[in-house]
Amino acid sequence: MTLLHRILSVTRRLIRPNRAERELDDELQGFIDVSVTDKMRDGIPAAEARRLALLELGGVEQAKERVRTYQYGAWLDEAGRDAKYAWRMFARQPGFTAVVVLTLTLGIGANTAVFSLIDALMLRWLPVRSPHELVQLSISSDENDASVSLSYPIVGALAAQGEIFAGVTGFNTATFDVGTPGAVAKVPGALVTGAYYETLDLDPVIGRLLTPADDRPGAPLVAVLSYGYWVRQFARRPDIVGQSILLNGVVVDIVGVSPRGFVGAEVGAIADVTVPVAALPRLDPPMKALLGPGNFWLRVLARPRTGLSAADAEARFATAWPRISEPVIPAHWPASRRKELADASFRFSPGGTGWTFLRERYATPLFVLMGVAALVMLIACANVASLLLARASARRREIGVRLAIGAGRGRVVRQLMIESTLLSSTGALLGLGFAWLSGRVLVGMISTGPIPVEFDLTPNWHMLGFTTAVAVATAVAFGVAPALYATADGPAPALRVDTRTTASRSRLLPSLVSAQVALSLVLLVGAGLFSRTLHNLQTFDSGFTAADVLVVDLPSPRAAAPQELVEAIQGIPGVVSASVSTHTPLSGSTWSDPVVPAGQPIPDRDTALFVGVGPGFFETMRIPLLSGRSFTIQDSAHSPGIAVVNERFAQRFFPKQNPIGQRLSASVMGQKRDLTIVGLARNVNATSFRVAPPSTVYVAHAQLPGEPGAILEIRAGGPTGPVASAVRERLRSKLPSAPIEVRLLSAQVDATMVQERMMATLSAAFGLLALVLACIGLYGLLAYGVARRVKEMGIRLALGAQRRRVTALVLWSAARLVLVGIAVGLPVAWTASRWIESLLFNLNPRDPAAAAFAVVALAATALLAAYLPARRAARVDPLVALRHE
Repeated sequence: MTLLHRILSVTRRLIRPNRAERELDDELQGFIDVSVTDKMRDGIPAAEARRLALLELGGVEQAKERVRTYQYGAWLDEAGRDAKYAWRMFARQPGFTAVVVLTLTLGIGANTAVFSLIDALMLRWLPVRSPHELVQLSISSDENDASVSLSYPIVGALAAQGEIFAGVTGFNTATFDVGTPGAVAKVPGALVTGAYYETLDLDPVIGRLLTPADDRPGAPLVAVLSYGYWVRQFARRPDIVGQSILLNGVVVDIVGVSPRGFVGAEVGAIADVTVPVAALPRLDPPMKALLGPGNFWLRVLARPRTGLSAADAEARFATAWPRISEPVIPAHWPASRRKELADASFRFSPGGTGWTFLRERYATPLFVLMGVAALVMLIACANVASLLLARASARRREIGVRLAIGAGRGRVVRQLMIESTLLSSTGALLGLGFAWLSGRVLVGMISTGPIPVEFDLTPNWHMLGFTTAVAVATAVAFGVAPALYATADGPAPALRVDTRTTASRSRLLPSLVSAQVALSLVLLVGAGLFSRTLHNLQTFDSGFTAADVLVVDLPSPRAAAPQELVEAIQGIPGVVSASVSTHTPLSGSTWSDPVVPAGQPIPDRDTALFVGVGPGFFETMRIPLLSGRSFTIQDSAHSPGIAVVNERFAQRFFPKQNPIGQRLSASVMGQKRDLTIVGLARNVNATSFRVAPPSTVYVAHAQLPGEPGAILEIRAGGPTGPVASAVRERLRSKLPSAPIEVRLLSAQVDATMVQERMMATLSAAFGLLALVLACIGLYGLLAYGVARRVKEMGIRLALGAQRRRVTALVLWSAARLVLVGIAVGLPVAWTASRWIESLLFNLNPRDPAAAAFAVVALAATALLAAYLPARRAARVDPLVALRHE
């Protein structure tokens, strides 16, 4: 009784009524009583005296507000004391606290990491003034889908509509060779129209920014540097304004530095050097045709005039477009195509988040990953709820004592919810750091694609708000059930019975563990599907062999003819063959033109992909020729036009005929050409593994007009490293003013699988994490059950039960939970797999191999986790167990 008296005494001090609130009530009532008594002595009736007393106090509402203010302060005081008590409890159980916090850190961090990438890609405003006012323009017709690209003349016509727009700009990414011969580096940049910075409403750090006067033919060549490039390359030197740099070997004056944090309007791309579009003919002469009216390549952002909404601006421009369209439509287009563009409609969509092709490419994978991360969070919550339920059972005597001495159930529930909130808040804070690191890993995975990307993952209000919401939701999710369960029975059972010998009447703990198993199975099935998708892509026969092939992008203009460089490389030891082409398969770059059998009119639309190739191309790429011949050195610019077509082209235009010797009419780079088919090549997946091989026409590189793009392909007969070094040195002597980058074609092909590799890697990581959490939950439940049933185990052993029977008893308990989880999880996994069918490749969403692997892995790992508690139960000493109570 003495010990119980001490416990009650200490607990009473912990949960005594708040003094501030009681003293407030006493003070308020005392003031009113004295005032009413004084007024009644003066002959004022009691009701009137009370009304006057309340008026003197400040009125009923003011009095209530004072009470609320004091009560709020009292509540904060109580909450502070509850938080201190919770921290003391956590300090006494460091192992429990560490497991819970680590579980929440991983769950919240995984969700925040994926959300941070979604935020950077889709939600984050451009760092410009009033980004919500910006609109993105796209064009569409009845026959074509909407295009987000417009021509340079159309952008100029838009910018001239001052009654509609305060500013209009077009932009696109570019790469410049910056530096002097022998010290040239490739620098990412942008080509923009003159009103770029005015439309975005930005101010320079030093100097000035580009203006419309800079974007005119014959204007001096000028450039604006990004703040980061200025810091890295020029150490913030203010005298850089007015100095010159070499871009593509051309002198360009630096006029200013853009503001800090702004790296361009294309999200994910860095523009360290920005130049006006009008400079393109001098910086890259072969690309001067892009300034013509028929080339749609500029993304467009506009800022409507003040007072005009996006809808109003769209309606006004719809009226103006037929009037201004005539000068910006190519005169050489057929009448039907000209009319189609004149009748096209423009769409104004929100543009404050900038533009990026990555949104369309990664939107579905990121939302799938967000769903996967949410499942991991549910498993983490179930895991923590299981731990807190077990902990609540162990604390039922303490909670019963608190209830017995007068603490209300709500007061105890609040204490337990504060403990849950502290745990989730700690997990959220650590999860932010985990998300920061994980987010960069995600960006690194995306950056392994054909085009390097970079995102601003600096924490902002979106991320902080999301993390806070997740922390609050998890605190409620795993905190409410244990709190209600711990206080459900009131004080009597807890004070009457020793909880160590009381079997739990709650079925919530086993249900939570089975739920974890089911959710883990869903994630493991998904991981198996994505992993098999990646394997299918890696083993897919694309029609060419990328292994041991090196590729080099040749500069334009070039100091030597491409075929001369090929001949120089062929003499390098280790080089099996070499060739030149305009494009390599799966490079992300294509060229299409109209082509039909001779005698038919050349259509307005492109009908096939074109590739300009040199002698030895098919041998170097190991693309089989099914009939006919390849190109030779004799196929020069003065020879009759010839072509090699692929199977798809032959089946489309010459079904059931031999294509060799057939003649074609084509428009090749704007020039009408007659071509004779001399060869038939195997189909090649030139654009994507997921798209059927397109109709393709290979033409002689030497017969192309002007100075077309050129890529060298070199097949090595042994290790590629020494060959790459030798190629680099040989080309450097031939092209001293150009940066020479030798890369593997296999790396280029692998880069096309970046989405699948990211999904396979992350889904496997999330699946493994879910498996570990589920096993921790199973282990915790069984260990807790064994600890509570020590006496029962001892009696069983004392009565002659074999130890292996005790082990089997515990393992069977685990097996039942796992079987229930598998029975629930498999149908859910098969249903959910339909949502990711578009992300799979050559694979049925209900692939039995992926499901079987997930079931076996989950069952084996779960039983391994159950073996430790089972082994501990079998090793109980009956004498010790019987004295346990």
